[in-house]
Amino acid sequence: MATTTSTNAKTIENLTNTVKKQNSQLVDLQSKLSSMRDELHLLRNEVTRFKSDVATDVTYLTERLDGTK
Repeated sequence: MATTTSTNAKTIENLTNTVKKQNSQLVDLQSKLSSMRDELHLLRNEVTRFKSDVATDVTYLTERLDGTK
């Protein structure tokens, strides 16, 4: 009976350590995911601004070539 109790205690300890490790990994992953969301938001804004700038440049060049400005 003592061996079973000892084995159960060791199993519980192992499971507890596993859960703690996984919890720590989850926290790390959530932090990384948050950083990636922030970066994605910034990149989307930069791409939108870039598209607008290119459209403005193309309009300017087209008007210059056509002689409308």
